[in-house]
Amino acid sequence: MTHLQLLTLEQLAQLLARSPETIRKDLTRNPAAVPPRVRIPGGRHLRWCLADVEDWLAKHREVRSSEGRAA
Repeated sequence: MTHLQLLTLEQLAQLLARSPETIRKDLTRNPAAVPPRVRIPGGRHLRWCLADVEDWLAKHREVRSSEGRAA
């Protein structure tokens, strides 16, 4: 069985350099602005899988061309 590392809202906020309040608001007003979260049955806490967050960040990485422009 693989061990998944789960992040709390505060840990995700620190990783993304955003406030927990902004992330919480974006969950409803702009879901594409936050990584997909993990829904734990019977739980109300917000959690994110570190591997999912890393994948999400990689998909949203902006690559710069040699001229310094976004490609």
